[in-house]
Amino acid sequence: MVTEVQRRKLTSSTEEGVELLYGDNQQQLNTSGSSGKRLYTWDEIPVWQHDNEYIYTGYVRETNSMKESFLSLFYIHNESVNIYTHLIPAFCFLSMLLFNTYGVKPHPTTTYGDYVAIDLFFIGAFTCLGLSSTFHCFKSHSLKISVFGNKLDYLGIVILISTSLISVLYFGYHDDPFIFYIFSGITLCFGIACGIASLKDKFRTREWRPYRAALFVLFGLSGVLPIIAGIMKYGIREVFERVQLKWIIWEGVLYIFGAFLYGARFPEKFMPGKVDIWGQSHQIFHVLVVIAALCHLRGLIGSYELVHQKLDAQLQSIT
Repeated sequence: MVTEVQRRKLTSSTEEGVELLYGDNQQQLNTSGSSGKRLYTWDEIPVWQHDNEYIYTGYVRETNSMKESFLSLFYIHNESVNIYTHLIPAFCFLSMLLFNTYGVKPHPTTTYGDYVAIDLFFIGAFTCLGLSSTFHCFKSHSLKISVFGNKLDYLGIVILISTSLISVLYFGYHDDPFIFYIFSGITLCFGIACGIASLKDKFRTREWRPYRAALFVLFGLSGVLPIIAGIMKYGIREVFERVQLKWIIWEGVLYIFGAFLYGARFPEKFMPGKVDIWGQSHQIFHVLVVIAALCHLRGLIGSYELVHQKLDAQLQSIT
């Protein structure tokens, strides 16, 4: 744990370093870019804004204004990377959702249900990333808005995990409705439970950070159950192809690694005050979440292609 003395020493040394570049102008010291907006240190913000004690500077102080919080999009602060690493991908996934009929290769056997399954994932990804970026943008408004936004942030993660699992089950077990419906039901039950937990006030506290990470990791790992069931029925080689297991494994590794960094506060715990703007654990987690979502999309499209290559071959053999 970093002591108050250590924090003040580091803050002081940081300010001295900036003064060497910018001189003694305090307004220049506390602004970012050309916006002229003053940023604040950990000691200058309200207690309710305290979340990561290893991030010392770059804070947007409580605004009590939706407009002022929105305008924080246009200057650099310690939430900027968190905002844009999910805001930009959110609109990319929205574009994929709107134009998926052009981006997904059609087959003679392609059905409306196939597009719905792929759209389900796009909706989940857009919702998760959109809610996340919105929360990080408006969390500076007030305690009430921050609490509400944080709940929606976690709810978005629940939605992404749920839609990701159901979409891959749809293609992976297209010819086995029993496995699809059973494990889709299990996924929905887990999702509802995690969604309810996400809306509880206690769940968002700093003390519950490791438990939050663990809960979502366990929810994600519930996707292992249908894979085990599939291996028992079809064998590992076929299941590996059906659900494009290579990409699912990569997805899981990225999620777990990101959650670990987030829970452990790495690297800022070991270099407090050094990664306030760039490189903190939450930012790394955001990037890994996006890469994991792209891995899932790659596996989902691969599973879709495999299904219809097989069905197309069967159709040709019949005709």
